[in-house]
Amino acid sequence: MKLKFLYSVSLLFTLSFAATPAVAQTQVSYLPSVRNRSEQNNSIQKLMTITGERNMTRQVTLQTINTLKNQYPQVPQKFWDSFLAEMNYEEMNQRIEGIYNKYFTEEDIQGMIAFYQTPLGQKIISVLPQLAQESSKVGQQYGIEAATRAIKKLQAAGYIR
Repeated sequence: MKLKFLYSVSLLFTLSFAATPAVAQTQVSYLPSVRNRSEQNNSIQKLMTITGERNMTRQVTLQTINTLKNQYPQVPQKFWDSFLAEMNYEEMNQRIEGIYNKYFTEEDIQGMIAFYQTPLGQKIISVLPQLAQESSKVGQQYGIEAATRAIKKLQAAGYIR
């Protein structure tokens, strides 16, 4: 039960944060030098602010905890309060900045900032959470349907009852 609970927490957080604003990932030919990294981190922070990703970290955490509370009603509120107290959103955002540093140059970041300030970029920012949520539901339903078909085939073949 404990392992299932921890697995559920990890899986929900992974899936939840996958729904944050995303852009196409491209390989970069170099990583910025240490001297340029501070400037690039400032640009990444600006991008994360424009896209709402900096605030979304907290929102996604709270939504995930509400989902887990419904799945595990036997877990006391004291645990959830303790869990939230352990969350350091600034530290999490710094780790996310590191991922941006890994894949994008300063020029890439500036291009994304410019794009997300356009009307289309703003529309993507406003629609992406709903798009991700609806896509997730479609994926869950499709997974259930595919698993049901696979189980029926295994049963028909006599592998399971």
